[in-house]
Amino acid sequence: MEYTMGTKLTNISVDMNNVKKLCKINKYKGEQIVYKKQPKNVVTSMTDDAILKFVYDTYIDSFLGGQENLVKLIHNEITPQSRDEISVVEFRDVIKTINSAFEDIKICSQTILELHGYLHRYSLIRGGRYRNEAIGFIDFGKLNDDFDNVHDIEKNIESKVENLCEKYYKFLEENKIQDLIIIAFFIMDFMLISPFKEDNLAMSKILTLLLLNKSGYEVGRFNSLGNLYHDENYSYFRTLFSRHVDFERESYNMNKWLDYFLSFILTAYEDLSEEMNLTRNKKETKTRRIEKVINSTLGYFTKDDVRNQCPDIPEPTINRVFNNLRKSGRIEVVAKGRSAKWKKK
Repeated sequence: MEYTMGTKLTNISVDMNNVKKLCKINKYKGEQIVYKKQPKNVVTSMTDDAILKFVYDTYIDSFLGGQENLVKLIHNEITPQSRDEISVVEFRDVIKTINSAFEDIKICSQTILELHGYLHRYSLIRGGRYRNEAIGFIDFGKLNDDFDNVHDIEKNIESKVENLCEKYYKFLEENKIQDLIIIAFFIMDFMLISPFKEDNLAMSKILTLLLLNKSGYEVGRFNSLGNLYHDENYSYFRTLFSRHVDFERESYNMNKWLDYFLSFILTAYEDLSEEMNLTRNKKETKTRRIEKVINSTLGYFTKDDVRNQCPDIPEPTINRVFNNLRKSGRIEVVAKGRSAKWKKK
């Protein structure tokens, strides 16, 4: 399999929609100094809340112990007992480490192994080791791994991860491709390699936060990135890039992934700006506008109702607001599927 961090990235033609997103994100990046100049207690509160929300958003849909216990675990109010509970605490501690020590963390195979090991340091499951068996992900009837000898899988994965890290530094040093694009496709290749038997999704989030911080995009230090890469997104894009397609389709796929990645980062910055009241023209927030559409609708409503009335609001923001309203018990889904219907409770 040919990964994206090579000739594909060198030859990428970024569409104008993604160029606009890059410009907006870089504008927000320049305003980060405002967050850091807040009183120390405000900055501490913001960064602590971001970690807690990151963990909450990551586990709320999969945690079996209930919302109340999840919050208590994150706040260290109860002692974890089950494997699920231990995982929450381990993930929280890794995110804390990333946000406090990212400047001194080198991007290499050893670092990635250590971070994965930290995700299992309180459990009986051994972490910090690459998988030694073929991945259970099928594409056109073939295993996704391209190793000649399955016994060499672990060794080959280590080589692929180290090569990925070397390319990351090479592209940064050449300074010909924007950092966010490099980060996006580093994560895509990590997903394609899927170097661990478990927790590849969690590691993708951790590495995204680390790489963003190291390139100066510190939105994840002040706002949650926990909704990035759900299972369905993870599987969808891995399938997309596992297939052999022609050059035109390949370019489309790369921009499709870049659009997903940049849209989420941009939304995180926009939400943070609104929370800090940094929006110059004090417009009504996107969340409030979506809520007004919902509240003005009699009976059932769909996300298309919001899209039609608020065409400027990006899809990730609409999904986030719907998820938050659902979790808070204000709306519920009554018909699932691509055209899901919702109602107010």
